[in-house]
Amino acid sequence: MKWIGYVILTSFLWGCASSPQTSQELELFFSPEQISLTAEQTRKINFFLDNNPYNQLTVYVGPANLDDKFNALLQSQKRIKAVNKLSQIKDIPMRLEFAPQQAADTLLIQSQ
Repeated sequence: MKWIGYVILTSFLWGCASSPQTSQELELFFSPEQISLTAEQTRKINFFLDNNPYNQLTVYVGPANLDDKFNALLQSQKRIKAVNKLSQIKDIPMRLEFAPQQAADTLLIQSQ
């Protein structure tokens, strides 16, 4: 009887450990001069946050497609700030990162 309990417990633990981690993501696109979120982008981010409130969220922001690299960085920082405001309203922590290698004018939110 004890042996059956160990087998069941081991099977349960093995199943939990081997279950795949599902990662969800949301990708948004910006125009080069855009620094604030559109109503549709805000709605999509709010929906994503509502469905992933307890997961670790990471936001990757690509550079703006501008000739001046400094202004491109400033545009990206303003986009990060806009997304950060939404996460603060919902009290959901996010790790925000500038991703210069990412496609220009994109924002990617990943849930782990």
